[in-house]
Amino acid sequence: MKIGAIILAAACCLGPRVALAQTTPERFVAFGDLGYARTWDDEGLLGAGAGLTGGFGVRLTERLTVQLVVDRFGYHRDEDWLTFDGRVIFTGVEAAFSSAERRVRGFWSIGGGFFNDDGTAISKSSLDRFDRHFTLAAMTASGGVEVPVSTHASVRAGVRFHGLLDTGDDAAPHSNIQPTIGMSWRW
Repeated sequence: MKIGAIILAAACCLGPRVALAQTTPERFVAFGDLGYARTWDDEGLLGAGAGLTGGFGVRLTERLTVQLVVDRFGYHRDEDWLTFDGRVIFTGVEAAFSSAERRVRGFWSIGGGFFNDDGTAISKSSLDRFDRHFTLAAMTASGGVEVPVSTHASVRAGVRFHGLLDTGDDAAPHSNIQPTIGMSWRW
């Protein structure tokens, strides 16, 4: 009875790995995207600026990947009465899904992580400067298309969204939208 239990446990543990190895020869994914982000707080636009996204993932199936994402985007807005200047770093984990098409694949993802905002707000009417430092829970979602250019490399274009989950402070960035273009590599 004990040998049967050991064989059953081994089959349960090793079976999915063998099946996964047969269906997904390229197990890892790395990607990088450039974009231009617009960032808002609860009262309006904080500003806009360049964005850079990078990630590394493990493909669980042909169409499902779990990946780590790091996204950095700046914001700057200069009005007659107020100036915002800063940057946000988002770090998180997401599930990414892709279509089964071979030539042009659609992709979409959803996940969660943390915003780290570091910036300043300057009120020009009273010449007050407020330093802004927040680390709050946030979510991310993205979608787009990927066009293979070789057996391992693809060019991708999409849109990434970030939204604040932790509503602890009204002055923190609440949402961000960022059109992107980049590359991905599978091996």
